[in-house]
Amino acid sequence: MIKYKWCVCDMDGTLLNSKGIITEENLIALKKLELSGVEVILASGRVGPMMKPFSEQLELKGHTISCNGGLITNIKSGEILYSNIMDKDIVIKIINYCFKNNVNFLVYAANLVFSNKSNPLAKKYEYFNKTLSNNLRFPINYIDCDTIKNIDNIDILKVLLICKDQNQVELLENIFSKHNTLSVVSSANGLLDIMGSNTSKGNALKFLAKKLNVDLDNVIAFGDNYNDIEMLECVGLPIAMGNGVDSLKVKSKYVTKSNNESGIAYAINNLILLK
Repeated sequence: MIKYKWCVCDMDGTLLNSKGIITEENLIALKKLELSGVEVILASGRVGPMMKPFSEQLELKGHTISCNGGLITNIKSGEILYSNIMDKDIVIKIINYCFKNNVNFLVYAANLVFSNKSNPLAKKYEYFNKTLSNNLRFPINYIDCDTIKNIDNIDILKVLLICKDQNQVELLENIFSKHNTLSVVSSANGLLDIMGSNTSKGNALKFLAKKLNVDLDNVIAFGDNYNDIEMLECVGLPIAMGNGVDSLKVKSKYVTKSNNESGIAYAINNLILLK
């Protein structure tokens, strides 16, 4: 087997199935990979506290890449190795646009999540929170036009727009990508992620690899969507999920089974451990 150092996994649509869980097959395969000396790293559009239940389930001790590369954190110490904070004025403009045009949103800080009221995605996360032990729950704070000032003194890493359909995603992407202080990318059908300029999982992975002296040729990466493209472009073994977008698949060396078929486990058992 090639001596890989890291296996970097996107979460939604990749590591997690459509029910939002890590399958037993994926869990066993990743443990097997770790026993062979490969460190597993989660790289997600989610904020850190939303990733914590899964990093604990996998018993990870290294680093996580969150907010699409806007934040790199050491799991064990809590040390922040890198962060790309959004311009506060731009964040306020985005939120005001959302209020004016009835667009649901989530705003991510390092350890906080803000949402507009009556946001179905926020309600979904609230329900998920109830299934977790107290130490794994992540706070969701609701804001409106009158309480938007509550984020004035908070460093914002990402704004997630929950759109009615992919047409609205493209419309909003055209609007906000005109700002040169922003990075804008769709992370799933109906979702648009807005971060500070030059924020991507790929750039975060390059930063971490340089800091820890890891050759990216010896890194595996799994992904499924547009926000994973830069990450897969920079590693030695890029693997796309069977349910992934075509733009990602053409950047990959291999396409595995879908996230609902434990595609990560399939690739580990039938490709990676056989190399």
